[in-house]
Amino acid sequence: MIFGGPPSIIGIDIGTGSIKAVQVKKGPSGPQLTNFTIAPLAEGAIVDGQITDSVTVTEAIKEVMTSISKKGSDIYVSISGQNVIARFIPMPFLSDDDLANSIKYEAEQYVPYAIDDVSISFSKLAEIENEGAKQLYVLLVVAQKELIGSFMGTLQGAGISPAVMDVDCFAVLNALKESIPDEGVISVIDIGAGITSINIIKEGVLQFTRNIPIAGNNITMVIQNVLKLDFEQAENVKTEEGIAVMDDEENEVSEVIRTIIEELTSEIRRSFDFYKAQHRVGAIDKILLSGGTSKLKNLDVFMANELGIEVELGDPLVGINVEIPEQELLYENVLELTVALGLAVRGVTE
Repeated sequence: MIFGGPPSIIGIDIGTGSIKAVQVKKGPSGPQLTNFTIAPLAEGAIVDGQITDSVTVTEAIKEVMTSISKKGSDIYVSISGQNVIARFIPMPFLSDDDLANSIKYEAEQYVPYAIDDVSISFSKLAEIENEGAKQLYVLLVVAQKELIGSFMGTLQGAGISPAVMDVDCFAVLNALKESIPDEGVISVIDIGAGITSINIIKEGVLQFTRNIPIAGNNITMVIQNVLKLDFEQAENVKTEEGIAVMDDEENEVSEVIRTIIEELTSEIRRSFDFYKAQHRVGAIDKILLSGGTSKLKNLDVFMANELGIEVELGDPLVGINVEIPEQELLYENVLELTVALGLAVRGVTE
């Protein structure tokens, strides 16, 4: 056992379309990925980031854990940002204890729920100056206790007691931190099955986060309706035949896909325009994509053409030593594992 902590961290991503788990340990030259597994979820088990079929989700969590040893490991999980309120606020330059005491009262003006019904967390992002006074730039994060209780109950039903509960979008940023430059304005966009997370970092500091309910399942459902298939068949068509293309290259599948990715791209553009107006920024310099839906063939090229911004696929394995035999399968699924990797790496590097 490594002195001062568990021998490994298991990161579990409870996503709309599947449960993903990875196991990472602290090695002599950095984090080491020693195991990973993915179990699909039935349609409707999780809707809009909320567990609607706890029995199905519990069984899927049990399935992923059959190939990963929990012995001596801490488990980190996350909840969806769709159900989390995140606000960036200036605060007086206070000690950690005083800031913790003050943040609850500050949160009341941003939370549409009774303050006793929510859990509150915060992170100091940077020190700033406002009219000559030193202040703290703080990220305030609020989630309903009912939502957290639902996830905790499902996890405990699967025999899991997590040491840490994070938020999906922050796990993504942690997974890709080695690929995010310290200079310029970078957007990290994670496109999952149910939710797309849009995050903007300027000079290494997170300044904007937004979640929209347009993602991979929207594409699947359009294919399902147009081609008269069931959900699983439509998902297979999307995976095997789906491609984001220009007008002159369209086939029947790509034509129906285009309607959704145009809608998604429009929401991304709207988010960028809002951010640029709010922060007086001229342009977004680069986009990093992650999440399973970002594997859709040609999606990065399509978005680059539509938005006029350089787009590339993120790599959550940068800085991680891969110590598993099934590397081909790993690299096929690495974009789906971004959240789980971000959770586990946090545990061995914090």
